[in-house]
Amino acid sequence: MQRLEFNSIYEISNLLTSTVELQKVAEFITNSLVILYNVDMVALGLHENGRIRVIQATGEYRDTLVGREWPVEEPPLSEAFLQGEPLSFETEKLKLLSGNGLPKKTSASRIVIYPLYSFLGIAGLLLIVYSPEEMTIDLRNRSFQIYANFAAIALANARLVSQLEREAQTDFLTGLYNKRVLMDILSHELEQNRRYDRPLSVLFIDIDDFKAYNDAYGHVAGDMVLKKVAEILKASTRQADFAGRYGGEEFVVILPGTAKEDALAVAERIRQAVEHTAFPF
Repeated sequence: MQRLEFNSIYEISNLLTSTVELQKVAEFITNSLVILYNVDMVALGLHENGRIRVIQATGEYRDTLVGREWPVEEPPLSEAFLQGEPLSFETEKLKLLSGNGLPKKTSASRIVIYPLYSFLGIAGLLLIVYSPEEMTIDLRNRSFQIYANFAAIALANARLVSQLEREAQTDFLTGLYNKRVLMDILSHELEQNRRYDRPLSVLFIDIDDFKAYNDAYGHVAGDMVLKKVAEILKASTRQADFAGRYGGEEFVVILPGTAKEDALAVAERIRQAVEHTAFPF
């Protein structure tokens, strides 16, 4: 048993240092816990924006759990994070979670919520369903805690990588795509346009008198204008469209599958929204 634990921990440490793919690490951790400690089910949840999202689960009910989300403040999650240590209770208590999607187990089964922390704060949690007479490990055992620590590191790494990827693709001020990403998207859409002969339109947008406004009221006010225009672009376009900041006060909106007449309507909708929006001064 100790040799299995050691080998498994060694493999996880290798994965963490050789890959940034969260799914690979998460799958190895959840599978190892099920096999080594004879538990019924393990789920790994990632903390994002005050919610826990299940990114990996092992066991019969995997498909009903992956993708499920719960607010951190919902009991019994809130109890575990408040105490900062694993909590074990009857599965019946999970009915408190909204749309929990968890299995209806026998009265002999219990569930553990194991909160995971990293240098970023709450990283996520391990959700473990087990039968007390069958599970072969104490959750406070050092080996098990090593698994929990590895899981927390993997989740923290995933958050950092995701954040870096977003920052590399977006303009820091407006949150829209930056010029480099816009050009890549446009290149791809032009190729699609040539290959499948489907319409493609591009809006190039410039804010009138922006330099004079900036000179008169300062860059902080100018930044507020850019942010508000970016919000209007997001609200005025479809999910399938791509809005970005080209540079300075210039914006681009790429409209796949949109003919010229429809693009003109989108442009006019944006123009009217800007006209009827209150800006500073």
